[in-house]
Amino acid sequence: MCVGQSADKVWNNPIGCLLILLVGVGFVAGVLTMYTQFLPVLRWAMPVCLVLWGISRFYLYGVEDPLTMVSGCLLILGGFTYASYLLISMGELTGTIAQLVPITGIFTELFAAHYRTQD
Repeated sequence: MCVGQSADKVWNNPIGCLLILLVGVGFVAGVLTMYTQFLPVLRWAMPVCLVLWGISRFYLYGVEDPLTMVSGCLLILGGFTYASYLLISMGELTGTIAQLVPITGIFTELFAAHYRTQD
């Protein structure tokens, strides 16, 4: 049995999948406790990933589909609002809105992906 078959067998098993995820989370937690200078990198990785994800929607699917265009725009806007939330001290309402925009962008991207697969 080769490594690829073993990995597929473990990944297809629900308990194996859970164990792999727990080991991964434990590894990330261990790295963060040993090297605390990685924490700002991880904190700023989420807004950067949101912006890149939004840009990739335009690159891959274009602007013909309105739902894909809205999801890409919300992902980009969500990346910028979450970055501003991390950078600037905000009130409760403003901080809540800054965190809701990325969630709305992800939600609309899930809808857009669902409708793209239906076609």
